[in-house]
Amino acid sequence: MSITIHGSALSPFTRKVTLVALEKNIAFESQELNPYSPPPNFEAMSPLKLIPVLQDGDYTLNDSSAISAYLDVAYPGIGKELLPKDPKTRGYVLWIEEYADTALFKEISEGVFRPTFITQLFGKRIDTATVQDTIANKLPVPLGYLETQIIGKNFFADERLTLADIAVYAQLANLEHSQQVPKTSDYPNLMAHFGRMKSRGPVAELFALETQYLNGMLAQLKERA
Repeated sequence: MSITIHGSALSPFTRKVTLVALEKNIAFESQELNPYSPPPNFEAMSPLKLIPVLQDGDYTLNDSSAISAYLDVAYPGIGKELLPKDPKTRGYVLWIEEYADTALFKEISEGVFRPTFITQLFGKRIDTATVQDTIANKLPVPLGYLETQIIGKNFFADERLTLADIAVYAQLANLEHSQQVPKTSDYPNLMAHFGRMKSRGPVAELFALETQYLNGMLAQLKERA
């Protein structure tokens, strides 16, 4: 079967699913899908009108968490499993994934990434005030919690890469794209984990492609200005 991941290169949820496939050495194709300018059949593909969308042959699935779990089970022999079998460890991995997908996403997306980049797509200036307020007053809460969860560990669970590590990195990468990465002195353990994730081959390769995509988008905005 042929696998296609529909989504936007800079979406943290598309990034999460893409990294799951890459880390498990699953062959797939990426299809750009801009949720702000979706295709006519978008609602049929995604009833919630969200990305990413996975197509595996004639099977279609929505939601990054559901897709990640599906890929981990459907392709067990390709790369190491990202969801541990132990019930408590698996539950913890899913909790960290959920925390990253909700608390971390909310502050980074609404408070940093969108005010920096998405506003420019709609012809507006960067909302510096919102970005500064988020960095100073809002982001410390989720970053602080994740810092406590990674103290003394190289990975969040099971002493190896799991979906928890991918989910947290997938959100933090947009701080890197926004040039708003937290100081190592403020979150030494979390930033060390972020650095280790960045050094992984699939992660580094994907980030380079994302940077190329972002630079192209910004170049088009300058031409329109």
